[in-house]
Amino acid sequence: MLKAITYAIYGDSVEFRFLEDVFPFTDPSTQIEIKQAEKWLEIVGAGVVHAKVLSNLGIDPDVYNGWAFGFGLERIAMAKMKIPDIRIFWSDDPRITSQFKDINSQYKEVSKFPMTYRDISFIVDRSTSLNNYYEIIRDFAENLIEEVKLVDEYEDEQKFGKDKKSYTFRIVYRSPERTLTNEEVNQIQDRIIKETREELGAVIR
Repeated sequence: MLKAITYAIYGDSVEFRFLEDVFPFTDPSTQIEIKQAEKWLEIVGAGVVHAKVLSNLGIDPDVYNGWAFGFGLERIAMAKMKIPDIRIFWSDDPRITSQFKDINSQYKEVSKFPMTYRDISFIVDRSTSLNNYYEIIRDFAENLIEEVKLVDEYEDEQKFGKDKKSYTFRIVYRSPERTLTNEEVNQIQDRIIKETREELGAVIR
């Protein structure tokens, strides 16, 4: 049963082993360890319920026995999702909470350094495709751009002209290694503005 549960959670390719263990409430006792990143991690302890436990509950151990096991939910998730620190479970940071959508989600470390953001607003032909605009932005900052999101879009023929549309994108900058300076962020933003003009034929607002 423990083997089946282990396969169900971690997949048929998981490497695991049974070891003898000692618990005050089971005898004999065992544990399962799985191998991850060349290290063994205990995920469950189990055993036959100790005769003294049954006697204390008024159950005759010569007639009945029991099986006890306990998977630590946090331990399961940490091993399954590659979570390095149990305190991550208590985080309200949306960069962390948004990562966990199902049991196969994998944790990616987020930066502890502060973020800063810049907005870019521009007008283009309504027929202009923005499918590759996110790639255009990221090409200029390597791993310094954490998020790009569309925050506003609208049309105003009197203000922008016929068949024109205005977009505003918010670019969130954050380094995984250091605090960014305003100067370097502004330099990246200037290059993005220049490329937006050239690639999309945009008018910057």
